[in-house]
Amino acid sequence: MSKKQLKNYLIPTMLLALMAMPLPAHAGFGTGIGVTFPISGSSSGERINNTYAALEYDVLTEELNIMEKHGRLVMEFKISNTSDKPYTIQQKTGQVYDFIISDKHGRKLWQWSDGMAFTQALTNTVIPPHDFIVHKAELESKDYRKIKEQAVVVTTWLLNTPCRLTAKVPTHTAANTTPILIHGGVIFGHR
Repeated sequence: MSKKQLKNYLIPTMLLALMAMPLPAHAGFGTGIGVTFPISGSSSGERINNTYAALEYDVLTEELNIMEKHGRLVMEFKISNTSDKPYTIQQKTGQVYDFIISDKHGRKLWQWSDGMAFTQALTNTVIPPHDFIVHKAELESKDYRKIKEQAVVVTTWLLNTPCRLTAKVPTHTAANTTPILIHGGVIFGHR
């Protein structure tokens, strides 16, 4: 879970917990100062919700980050070796990985490897111990605009491995929001 996702989860959860706690009532004399803490900002326009997916199998951790940047769709596939030994993946060709963008019916809208030529020799990918490799693909803005309205998920995988990783295409949400504030007071004096 990213720091932003963690923050978006923890802050509302902590607020609900604080609001549910019974507070003792006190009476007394004194002076008070009101305090307001903003925990989110207000904004206008659109916010892009980038997406993330991950899985672990054997000694590998695979992560998929999908971001929209300047109208382009950027896909990043990170494979980490968590073991103390090198991890070797054998491929039947020079193609190591692939990305596919699909619509809501599972139909392919775009595939990274379409139109590419790969060596037809057996190849090996070696990930050193406690290290990682990253594969990236970018869909340029003019090509992304053509499929953006239909695009729902991105799927990626290492060829000749058992798992596929899928995440939603980033979505746009209205960002005209009212800030969330915590109001409180500090009382000086006797209770």
